Amino acid sequence: MAEVLAQAGGFAVVGTAPDAETALARLRDLPVDLLLLDLVLPGMGGLELLSAIRKIPGVGRVVVYSGLATDESIAVAFSLGVSAFVEKSSPVDEVIATLRAVGRGESPLSARMSGVLRTLVRQRSARKDLSPSDLAVLSRLARMQSPKEIAGDLGMSQSAIYKARDRIGARAGFGARPDFRAIAAGLGLIAPASPRTASRGGGAEGSA
Repeated sequence: MAEVLAQAGGFAVVGTAPDAETALARLRDLPVDLLLLDLVLPGMGGLELLSAIRKIPGVGRVVVYSGLATDESIAVAFSLGVSAFVEKSSPVDEVIATLRAVGRGESPLSARMSGVLRTLVRQRSARKDLSPSDLAVLSRLARMQSPKEIAGDLGMSQSAIYKARDRIGARAGFGARPDFRAIAAGLGLIAPASPRTASRGGGAEGSA
């Protein structure tokens, strides 16, 4: 992508990084006006990097360019302050146009991104006790995904998933063995279990 930007003109690529840790180290010493970020990175995930970037002075606007484009990852990215989110399946011309628009101070949104954000706004009042990233983790715990699978889906580390799991249980008041399906159903993240399913649901938290 650095070569594509150089050929497009109007961009000065001042650095690249192969992973989140390297990016953090370089951004502390190298102010940038515009950061193009993938969410799938070795080690620390892209969403965790976004959270860390917010604490670094000198980092300008952030555009996510990633193949990890679930509704949850999009919602979390925007909640962490990104200016735009472009899927890797998008044409190069669209990526360049988005970067130019963000460089002008705009926040371009595709129809899908707008829909995700509208849904997020509607849900926030009912789910204000949990962050968007916690909700993304919760929805997957409720579907009996393992922390490793969730980490891969959301671009987060497994340790962050464990912390989110503990935080969700504590805030929901379920104690040491929370029923994640019940919590998620109560928030509208999944359909409520049928009586037959509920009678077999005691092991939901076991996969976490």
